[in-house]
Amino acid sequence: MPFMGTYIGKATFGWVPTCWPLQFPRWAPPQVAIVPKSKPNRQLTCGAHLGVESQQRWAASTQGETQMSTKFDYGLDLTNNSKVGWAFSLPRSKTCVNATNICKRLCYGNGIRYQSAGQKSKKERNFRTAEFLLREGGPELLFQNLCTVVEQARPRDWLTAQITGRQTVIPWTLRIHDVGDFYSVDYVRAWFLTVQKYAGCKFWFYTRSFLDVELFEALSSLAALPNCQGLLSIDSDNFEQAIIAKCKSPAGVWNMALLQDSVLNSNLVPALSAIEDSVDIVNFPYHRSGRHVAPLRSKLLTNCPAVVGGLSLKASKDSLRPCQSCTICLP
Repeated sequence: MPFMGTYIGKATFGWVPTCWPLQFPRWAPPQVAIVPKSKPNRQLTCGAHLGVESQQRWAASTQGETQMSTKFDYGLDLTNNSKVGWAFSLPRSKTCVNATNICKRLCYGNGIRYQSAGQKSKKERNFRTAEFLLREGGPELLFQNLCTVVEQARPRDWLTAQITGRQTVIPWTLRIHDVGDFYSVDYVRAWFLTVQKYAGCKFWFYTRSFLDVELFEALSSLAALPNCQGLLSIDSDNFEQAIIAKCKSPAGVWNMALLQDSVLNSNLVPALSAIEDSVDIVNFPYHRSGRHVAPLRSKLLTNCPAVVGGLSLKASKDSLRPCQSCTICLP
């Protein structure tokens, strides 16, 4: 069947099918998207000619625009650091529901790299997105979006490894919260669905959210998955509550991680040694800028090799990170 159309000029559109619902006249220019001009910076434009009250009103309006743009800024992102590799983070102020005074003071989230505007914005956006998805569709909707970040953590050679049957150069791992903690049951359930789906990825997390019974029960279900390891994060302030929580949970589900301050409660080690079933306790001597307090020596504890100098940090994403080499905390 011959092509039926109307020739409207080589300089504009050439042949246009006659079946189109709209035909441009020969003189019609192509449609161009109109982009509105950005709002001029009146404070800079007017300078001294702008009064103080006007400058204050302008600053208030600009701040409102910034807040509106932040309000609708959504997305889930990972961080990648030289110790653990890929990790998911949340703001401490909104999610560390059972943080102790020692934890707040010693947390390495206080470090410079976590205080940058970009890192703070990423954690806030993760939390804002998680809350929005839970509100709109519950744990299932958040789970669907968490899948995208888990797939982002896949090693570069993951696909070829699946085809050839070989191991990837670096393992597929993801730490849940290098900063932040589990703060609600629905949030935990979303991660449960995610970890359950990605059996080929190894997950691990440290938590202080073991005081609320319902929340801890959900966390115990998550930690019981074969490709996930949960560690109760303890210090001199909360070790007694952690021991009680562990004794009430199924055997073999939880390990422990000690945040060692320069001064420890004298009852801490005896209390840990009184736990009937075996438990692996990883010790993290407080450290900052390459220095750490003298590690506590006990047969109950394994000092983190990345802290005490046994394993060096690795900047390259294609190199084994200390946590991936050590695997004490991993499932």
